[in-house]
Amino acid sequence: MNDYIIKLRQFLESNNSDAILINSADEFLSEYNILQLNSRYKVTGFSGSMGDCIVTKDKVYQIVDGRYHEQADNEVNHNIVTVLKMQQGSSPVNEILGILNENSTLTVTTNKISVSFYEKLFEKAKEKNICIKNINNDPIDDLSQNDYTNVSLTLVNKNISGLSEEEKFQYFSSKLKNNQILLVTTPVNFAYLTNLRNYDFPYSSAPRAKAVVSKNKIVLFSNSTIPFDFKGLEVKKLSEFKNYIENLENKEILIDKTTISQSDCMCINLSNKIIDSNIFEIKSEKNNNEIAHLKESFIKTDKVLKKMEDLINSEKELTEYDLYCAITNFFKEEGAMAQSFKPIIASGANSSIIHYSVASKNKKIKDGDLIMIDCGGYFEGGIATDITRTFIKGSPTKEQKIMYTKVFQAFVSTYTKKYTKNTTWQDIDLNTRKKLKSEEKNGWLFSHSTGHGIGISVHEHPPVCAPFDVYAKPFKKHYVFSIEPGLYKQGTGGIRLENAVYVKELSSNLKLEVLSRYPFEEKLIDKTILSKKELKFLEDWQNYGKKNYSSN
Repeated sequence: MNDYIIKLRQFLESNNSDAILINSADEFLSEYNILQLNSRYKVTGFSGSMGDCIVTKDKVYQIVDGRYHEQADNEVNHNIVTVLKMQQGSSPVNEILGILNENSTLTVTTNKISVSFYEKLFEKAKEKNICIKNINNDPIDDLSQNDYTNVSLTLVNKNISGLSEEEKFQYFSSKLKNNQILLVTTPVNFAYLTNLRNYDFPYSSAPRAKAVVSKNKIVLFSNSTIPFDFKGLEVKKLSEFKNYIENLENKEILIDKTTISQSDCMCINLSNKIIDSNIFEIKSEKNNNEIAHLKESFIKTDKVLKKMEDLINSEKELTEYDLYCAITNFFKEEGAMAQSFKPIIASGANSSIIHYSVASKNKKIKDGDLIMIDCGGYFEGGIATDITRTFIKGSPTKEQKIMYTKVFQAFVSTYTKKYTKNTTWQDIDLNTRKKLKSEEKNGWLFSHSTGHGIGISVHEHPPVCAPFDVYAKPFKKHYVFSIEPGLYKQGTGGIRLENAVYVKELSSNLKLEVLSRYPFEEKLIDKTILSKKELKFLEDWQNYGKKNYSSN
């Protein structure tokens, strides 16, 4: 048992609580939190980017979704930690409350939990007479001392953003009534609003800063120098944000409940009316400049992938860690400001771990290994790229070829299907899922969603292409998202083929176009089971790749 668990149990005892929720996020609710600041990691040893844990007086539970089942099993000490494996469609709220007895008390850290999650947890807890007790900072790490002072900001050129920072302020202020205030509390929304970027935090291009927008004024809360000025702009220290919103009175306060922390929301004066707003979903509708920049960025990302493929096929003796170091250098060579997420370099049986996050120094790449590479970067505009290819070292087995071909066919079917303007995110997923369903009987599972939006964050909402009714929502022009079918068999390996696409047209029909046409691993395709249409698709795709990604 580690010192953190001992400390938490002492906290439970002294605070008359039965359990505490320990989150993986930081106080900005960022998706990627470095492990040194990740309280959940310190408790359970699980290094995945998502998944909270519960500590009770005698148990520790690590909650993970389908992307992390195998990884969590590999990383936690099962003598101490119980892994709770969520199935598709299950809710983390139900998992959390399912652990607890009626009439018990659960402590939550309000600066590490969103309002939407808190509200769901609170309402569901009432059904079991579970009391929710709030604290502002978790007992492991007091993050209130982080001032983010030594951070440099860069400004995205209008040629890339399409709108200047002043024009974006004018857009958002025009959507507000005279008595309305918009709170901007997540780094990604701040980055979109201001065109500011920062690369000091791993796998992020968004500054740790906040903003308040009204009809005629925008106040930026940042400890860094803001490299622009215009009428209506005011700049304050980040530490002043909560006091500022505490003093707003008799206003309508617009928030995004999925991105604002419960702690920030609790600072809003009770004289105000809180309105849940999705006003920042506009950032998913990329403009022509942003699409053009993404196309250029994906070409550079493809060049990184080509260098990786050449390295894999070389005579060098390599480990997963060697490839991990190489991809970091290759992104720098292609001009990336940073990587948009921690790259996945998984070989052999490790490739069945969907979000395999620790490239091994001991796992050598050997003949017959599948090698899954999931990577992306931030280039000048600070918009993420994301692509996955699965390669083979040497010659594949028959099973590897069949499974790869099935995944390839699923992508082709989803990408080339004739859609209507009423096609939903759910439809995209269900079409892909249907193509892979038959492989479950052989132990090969498709256990994640088909796709996600891509923007300043590599996982941007909207859209989310998943099988549930909540995602039966229509697309808008220039939505950028991934189509990433996959099949995984524990102990054997995994195959994922991810391509980013965007909605090019949305009139009577929905027309998709890819942002990258990096070649598929032809050694892994069984052409005898492809239809004529699939063979023609493959030929055209590969010919483009040979022309544009040749080593010569």
